[in-house]
Amino acid sequence: VVSCSEDRVGQNSVDGVPPSAISNVQIEPMPGGAKISYDLPEETDLSYVKCEYEFNGSRKEARSSIYKNYVTIEGLGEIKPCNFTLYLVDHSENASEPYESSFVPLEPPYQSIFKTITLEPDFGGVTIRWTNDSKVIIGAFLLAMDDDGEWNEYDLVYSTLEKGKYSIRGYNTDERLFGVRLIDQFGNTSDTLKSAAIPLYEKELDKKKFKNGYLLGDNNSVNGGRPLENIWDGDLNKIWHTNAATPFTPPQTFTIDLGLQAKLSRFLLYNRPDFSYGQHNIRYFEVWGTNELKHEYNDEYWRSGPWRDDWTLLGDFEVVKPSGLPVGQVTEDDRAAEKAGFEFMFEAGAGEFRYLRFVVKETWAKTSALHVNEVTIFGDDGVKDEN
Repeated sequence: VVSCSEDRVGQNSVDGVPPSAISNVQIEPMPGGAKISYDLPEETDLSYVKCEYEFNGSRKEARSSIYKNYVTIEGLGEIKPCNFTLYLVDHSENASEPYESSFVPLEPPYQSIFKTITLEPDFGGVTIRWTNDSKVIIGAFLLAMDDDGEWNEYDLVYSTLEKGKYSIRGYNTDERLFGVRLIDQFGNTSDTLKSAAIPLYEKELDKKKFKNGYLLGDNNSVNGGRPLENIWDGDLNKIWHTNAATPFTPPQTFTIDLGLQAKLSRFLLYNRPDFSYGQHNIRYFEVWGTNELKHEYNDEYWRSGPWRDDWTLLGDFEVVKPSGLPVGQVTEDDRAAEKAGFEFMFEAGAGEFRYLRFVVKETWAKTSALHVNEVTIFGDDGVKDEN
C-alpha cells in the first residue's frame, strides 16, 4: 500500500510555549550600526535571536545564533535614531516577549572617508586621495566634466586600503571640474565632492632618445638576439630576453637613459604575453631615478655600494593579476589586462629625472632571468607637442 502526502520541510513543532525573554541588554553604538549584547536564559529549547529594526522607513532584520551573546546591526547610512526589537526564538519558532529600545549609530565609514578626500592637479587630470582608517570596502565614482559641461563617469574603483590614491587622466590643460562620490557595500552614497583643477601637461616621452644606461650589476645579458633596446622600440612583437644561464640572482636590475630630463608621471609595462603571468615576466619591482651618475658605469658601487642613497625611489610596484588565480591559471580578463599594459604611477612632485633604474625583486616564476615586451613612459620633458 502506497500513501501520498505532503512532506513537511524543516523541524516539526514541538510545543507552543515561547522561551523566556532576553535580559541584561547592553548597546554599543558603532560606525553605521551597533553591537547589542544580552544574556540568554538557561533553557535548552533555543534556536536564534532575531533583531527587527527600522531605519529611514525601511524594516530590516538581523539574526544571531545562540552560540553568541550579541547581534550586530550595520549598514546604517546616517547619524539618527534607530529603533529595534529583540526576540529569542525556539525550535518551534515561538518568540519570546520583545525587548524594545533604540540607539544612535556613530558616523558611518563612508561619511568619515568622504571628509578626508582631496583632489590635486596631476598630469592629464587630478589625483584623488582619501584615508580609510577602518579599512572597510569603499567604492568611488570618479567623475570629470567634459567640454560640453556634462558630467562623465571616468571610473568606479573599489578599495580597502588605508590610504586610497587614484587618478583621473587623459585631459588637456584647460581648467575643468572633477568630482568624487562614494558608495559603501550597503548601497549608501555620499554627496559629490567637486573641485576645479588645471591638469598638468603630459605626453609620451620620445623613445628615440632612450638608450641603454648599463651600470655594473645590471642584467644586460641577451638570449636569442633579443636585447634590452627592444623594450623601447615600439614593437609589441619583439621582446627583451636575458640569458637564463647567466648567473644573476634577484634582485635583478636594468637601467634606462631617457636622453633628457623630464618630470615623470606614469609608465606602462608590457610583459611577454605568451608566458602570461609566468616564467621570467616581472611581478614585484622598484623604480629609482636620478639626474647624475656620480660614479663610472663599471664602478663596484653600482653592484654592491650604497647607490640608492644618491637616487630617488619613484615607486614600489606589483603587477596584479585581476583574477588572483595561482601561477599557471589565467582568465580572459587577465589576458586583456596584460594586453592593455600595466599602468603604474610615479610619485608626484619628485622632480625631474634622466636615468631610471629598475630593481626587479621577483618574477612570476621566481627566476634569475627577465623578459619584457615594452616600456612606455609619460611625463613632461619641457617640449609641448603642437597637437
